[in-house]
Amino acid sequence: MTDNVDLVVLRTVENEFEMNMITAILEDNKIPFIVKNKGSGSYMRILTGSSPFLTHILIDSRDLERSIELISPIVGEDLE
Repeated sequence: MTDNVDLVVLRTVENEFEMNMITAILEDNKIPFIVKNKGSGSYMRILTGSSPFLTHILIDSRDLERSIELISPIVGEDLE
């Protein structure tokens, strides 16, 4: 039996601080995620520890509603 994963963008962030806050919340709540950097962002993150490019935080669509509930108070926006 295989589980099909339908990845959706939970949030697109512009800075390390916001990315680290959101991913920490997801980790604490055991919600799997993938961080996908735009452009050469992955390379820049390896070299410098940060990226000037946009970063997408992807999660399984089944975790979307719970994830939005968790991060909305932190990012200060209604994400729905």
